[in-house]
Order: sequence, then C-alpha cells, then structure tokens
Amino acid sequence: MRNPIRSGFFTADQVERVKISTGVSSLDNLLEGGIEAGLTHLVYGDRGFHNDFLRFAVRAQMPKENGGTGSPVILIDSANIIKIEQITDVAYELELEPEEVMDRIYITRAFNSSQTYDIIMNQMANFFTRVPARVLLVTGLPNLYIEEGLTGERLQQISHMASKIMMFTLQRNLFTLVSAPIAPKSRSVPAGGRSLASNSQVHIRVEESKSYVRYILAKHPQYPVRSVTKAIPTSTGGTLPLSYFLGKEECDEE
Repeated sequence: MRNPIRSGFFTADQVERVKISTGVSSLDNLLEGGIEAGLTHLVYGDRGFHNDFLRFAVRAQMPKENGGTGSPVILIDSANIIKIEQITDVAYELELEPEEVMDRIYITRAFNSSQTYDIIMNQMANFFTRVPARVLLVTGLPNLYIEEGLTGERLQQISHMASKIMMFTLQRNLFTLVSAPIAPKSRSVPAGGRSLASNSQVHIRVEESKSYVRYILAKHPQYPVRSVTKAIPTSTGGTLPLSYFLGKEECDEE
C-alpha cells in the first residue's frame, strides 16, 4: 500500500525514519539498524552479496511486531540469484513455512536489456498495484546492458531506470535494494554509469575473500564512510552443515 509523503518543512529530528533488519548483523550494524524506507540502497561488488538479498527477502516478510513488513516482496531479477535451498534454510531458521515464503516472493526475470527497461519503466507500478508489497529488490540492474555492450543510448536507459526506481521508492516509502557489479576499471565504483550511482542515496560496496566479507558504506545521507567485516567460517575438523556448502553464511547468527 502506498504511504503518502507529508509535504512542508521538517527538521531532521522530526523525520520519522523506519528501518528493518537485513538479517545480517554486521550489515545492520553498518546501517545502524538496517534498510531504511524511502531510500534506494545500491549494493555493488563481489557477487556473494546476493545471498544477503535472499536472506533479506525472507526476513522482510516477518510480521511487523517481529521487525518485518508483514508483506510480500517483489524481485526484479536480471542476475539469476534465486537459490531455493538458501531460501528454505532461512525460512526454517526464522520459523517460517518455506512454501509460504516462496509464494510471497514475486519474481520477474529479464533476459535482455529491452526486457529490463520495459519491466522497470512500464510494468513495475502495476506489480505494486496488484501486490501489497513493501520491499523492492532489483538485482543486476545494468548486467544485461553490460553483456550486450554499453552505448550512449543504453547508458541513458540505465539512467532513466535508476531515476524511476529512486522516485518510486520515495513516493511509496519502499524498502529498496538495487545491485550492480563493480566497474571494470575501478573496484571502488559500480558499473553502469554515473547516473546509476547518483540516483541511489545509499551505497554499499562489498568485498569478499575466502575468509571474510567486508561491507563498506561508501555513501549515506546521514552516516560517514566506514566499514565492517564479517568472518566466513572455516573447517575446524568437524562436520559442517550442508547449508554451508550451498552458500549460507552461518556467521550471521550469534
């Protein structure tokens, strides 16, 4: 449902900021509580962070009294991130029914750049008209454009989509995550052109190695640049759960 934005002038202490947990404690610490409604969060870097997107897609469905939205999730997927095993693991961990969780994740796949553009520009609003979702996940927004070759026209389309997502998020007060790969010439900036970055209020860069994941808060309207590191568990001679080999990061739990 749409939450109307109040007009008029308000000081910073009068603005009500609503956040929900990502389900990843280190990432919540970085963002001082989690994903904030009304802001577009751009996550870029090593592909492993898409596991965090799936965890958030499950975590966000929890009832409001348990820190979720109590509503479905809309996923526009150009990066093919769906892992049924991981969603099932997280659902059981949160004492949710996996089939019900999957039924509340509405997935739309794009297979070329034209489809990506049409979904974002022409169909996205209809999704939210039909489904009372509060969470929007857009994975790999520029991926198919990059695969097909970036041109001036395609960069302009990425700009249009990024602007559309940011305004749509603001108008409907959504919890929005957008993902992109890193730029080929610099690991410190996202691929897809400057407009993609400028139309996202929050930037999170993710660096991953065999032993740790580092989240860098590269841009935020309130907080300074900073980072947190999460260890990836290694074998100590015991038996690791199957979910470890399927990509689940058990170190999120204390």
